[in-house]
Amino acid sequence: RPVVPSSPADLEAFEDERYFYNFKKGRCEIFIYGGCGGNQNNFKTEQECLRRCRPH
Repeated sequence: RPVVPSSPADLEAFEDERYFYNFKKGRCEIFIYGGCGGNQNNFKTEQECLRRCRPH
């Protein structure tokens, strides 16, 4: 269960730069992950994103 920040300044602590695979463009792109929800198209590194998603 996600923890709700007590103030807007605390939101920055929950922001994490991640990568997702953009199937239309055929590449991994950066997005800001807030820490709650999402799906499996969410990777900590670009290399992991490419390894898991790029067509062979």
